[in-house]
Amino acid sequence: MQLRALTIGVDVLDVDLAAGVERDGEALPIDDLRAAFAERALLRFGGQKLSGEQQVAFVARFGPLLAERRLWGYVSNVRDDGIVREGALLFHSDFAFTRGPVQAISLHAIEIPASGAPTVFADARRAAALLPMDLRARLEGRRVLNAYDFHAPGDQPMRLSTIRPGSPYFEHPILAPHPRTGVEVVMANLMHSDSIVGLPAAESDALLRDLFAVLYDESNVMQYDWSVGDLVLWDNITVQHGRPDFAVDEPRTLQRVVLGDYTPGELVANLEQLLADRPGTPR
Repeated sequence: MQLRALTIGVDVLDVDLAAGVERDGEALPIDDLRAAFAERALLRFGGQKLSGEQQVAFVARFGPLLAERRLWGYVSNVRDDGIVREGALLFHSDFAFTRGPVQAISLHAIEIPASGAPTVFADARRAAALLPMDLRARLEGRRVLNAYDFHAPGDQPMRLSTIRPGSPYFEHPILAPHPRTGVEVVMANLMHSDSIVGLPAAESDALLRDLFAVLYDESNVMQYDWSVGDLVLWDNITVQHGRPDFAVDEPRTLQRVVLGDYTPGELVANLEQLLADRPGTPR
């Protein structure tokens, strides 16, 4: 196994994940992979070909599996069971609007448009470490209110004043220790964060703009251009993700496996009601 640094995370070379799964892990340097994941928060494997069951077996070595509909699903614009089928997505961490954001996400590229349909990542751990002292002083001790409307487009910020009644929201410390590593991360994001609790709207908006200028600075963001066979596993709390818009006349299918402590239904008690008019699994 070789590791090659990416802007965020590492490229893992000379590893056959399918062989490792079929041989019950003996072909995988799993301890080294876990250490790399803990340190760099994103692992990329090229040239893989895994079934849903095989991807589940590999990802399960990094934490508790979370069943959304089942243990694997698809981000796809062509499959009948595909979710998040089209459109841009602002930077976010899945389920940051609840008490228990998803631990980690793995996507495996099955079909990729020739015209491209990248994912973009931002490092919430590095951003926390790079905050200017004056900005940190303004943020410390503050909480952010994150909200989500399962019917709203993902290319617009969520606002508590406009989301549907009963939509979930939750307050997190803006700067918080990662629940597993203890390293400080930014818990605000461009899609979900409505406001900073206790501040007037204008002051809250200005402070979030200053924070996002650091978090989404080009030096802290990586655009990832998928190739068929790629598998990426990232820490959903350390690394935020999003995507630009893309053409829908070509198939885009990514096989998805998630790690987490709670199911969507456990986090959002009225989930079925909220999804009644919208097909797909929540993001």
